[in-house]
Amino acid sequence: MDSKYKYSYDSTPDYCYEGTDVLINLLNITSDDDLYNAEQELVALRISQFNDNPLKGNFDFNYLKAIHKYLFQDVYRWAGDIRNCNIAKQDLFCLSEHIESFGNEVFTKLKKEKYFLDYDNDKTLDRLVELFADINALHPFREGNGRTQRLFIESLAKINGIYLDLTNVPKMDMIIASHESINGKYDKLQKMFKDNSHIISNEERLEYIELYCSSDFKNI
Repeated sequence: MDSKYKYSYDSTPDYCYEGTDVLINLLNITSDDDLYNAEQELVALRISQFNDNPLKGNFDFNYLKAIHKYLFQDVYRWAGDIRNCNIAKQDLFCLSEHIESFGNEVFTKLKKEKYFLDYDNDKTLDRLVELFADINALHPFREGNGRTQRLFIESLAKINGIYLDLTNVPKMDMIIASHESINGKYDKLQKMFKDNSHIISNEERLEYIELYCSSDFKNI
């Protein structure tokens, strides 16, 4: 990976084993490579389970946290909790002390737009791209932001009648597109979303609403 796209973190004792960059984990793995492999396997299994039997929610900040907790519950004690350190990948993501306020701003805006449910497909896709970029800039978790935000956005797309699947997008393409979106350049993300999505029937959309949405959300 290009070194300019590597993460840098505040050094805090809360996350890593002393004297290492290995995240403290529920598996007590102290090798970075072994932890990476175990995490990939366990989270992939949770993603598959989520797709088969999704969590119900309101597509708010709490739902994003719930998805993260579900995906990483087998690996990290802080799954679902916002980070308390700062993270950068060339550009600095949201400062840790502003995550709650910025996150609430992002999801309040989503609610005001009625979760894009009243928009046509093209406008919805554009709004999904912008929301993806905002959640990426927020980067609320110490690890696992990309997988969590992709699952959130793909789920939101489904209840809007769009089947979006970003799992086969090359990792470096996603990193570059996400990086550019922080600076307001959405063209790569927009192409990525269009190339990896298709419109589904209204019957399918209603089935996804039943699967993903809480009773409170369905009454909006």
